[in-house]
Amino acid sequence: MGIYALKNHIKKPNSGFNNKGSCFIKIIYFITAIFSLVLVFQCESVEVFYRPDLSEKLCSIGIVDLDDTTLRHISFEKSFQSEYEDEVNDSLRDFSFSISSSDGELFRYQCDSTVKNIKDLRIPDNIIFNPGEKYFLNAKERDMEEISADVTATSPPPEPRLVSFEVLNTTLIEPVGCTDVTNVRTVRFKISFEKNENLYYAILLKGWGGSLSSSYLGWPGFIDFAVVDGNAPGFFSAVKGLTTYHYPCSIKRDLALAYFIQGDNITGTECFSTLSVQYSDDLSMFDSFKAIGIKVISIPRELYLFEKNIYTYLKTSSDPFAEPVYINGNIKGGNGIFALCRSRELKITFSPWI
Repeated sequence: MGIYALKNHIKKPNSGFNNKGSCFIKIIYFITAIFSLVLVFQCESVEVFYRPDLSEKLCSIGIVDLDDTTLRHISFEKSFQSEYEDEVNDSLRDFSFSISSSDGELFRYQCDSTVKNIKDLRIPDNIIFNPGEKYFLNAKERDMEEISADVTATSPPPEPRLVSFEVLNTTLIEPVGCTDVTNVRTVRFKISFEKNENLYYAILLKGWGGSLSSSYLGWPGFIDFAVVDGNAPGFFSAVKGLTTYHYPCSIKRDLALAYFIQGDNITGTECFSTLSVQYSDDLSMFDSFKAIGIKVISIPRELYLFEKNIYTYLKTSSDPFAEPVYINGNIKGGNGIFALCRSRELKITFSPWI
């Protein structure tokens, strides 16, 4: 029986009963209000991204390419350092980390308590990682649980080969930089490599050339690209430690993007992809190219899933009804990823420059 039906049902036969009925109805209203509040507060707000009972942990992202010293970066920070105002100025206290093999320690780093985080620390080139050998990462901070990881490099990727390429003059609907330039250049490459369904891949592009608008001549750097066709579905995600420079009227530094592929998702026995690079558009640092390198990297499954979770999180973070994304890795006792990779590069030289 509803509240309003109950109110009509207990109409006053006498004043005494009327007073009792009135009190009874007020009690029912009060109980209903309390019950409603309980229901409301049991629902978690969409603005809460972490459970309040989660403890602070050390986070690390380290990616090392055994075949190219370009990619040898590692970073550390506290998990909630950027989430809570009272911890923004917090620091890593008595922090140290080491990388070792079964033969002993290869590299050690320590810092004092004034360091808030370690971003893109470069592992020295003279540290040699041998294919097939297991390596160990250990890091500790005074007030938090020690973190660790043990990794072995993946198998090397197949050799990429160039099928064809073309250079196009393209007209944009609207400019991408801060000027009114809409007539730009585009170069497209069709590449292929043998499929290994047990491997995971990342594709990166690097350019050698120059830009008159930004006064850079003959310099190398990672470049933006798109995948316009192919039999290997994948996604773009940033690679920690690598930088792509843009020039929207002033130099801007962004994380380099790679295209990630799961070998088992490649249709057929060979991977085919058509890659497109837009330049001379007042956003790219390049107005012309002397050469472009297409790097295929074989990565561990854990790194592929880590990057895929980041991609999914960024894609769905504005949707309050999306499923929560847990960005896991292979760091024990904390969060993040430590990965050893292998790579091969196809370098295409243009004569004359394009």
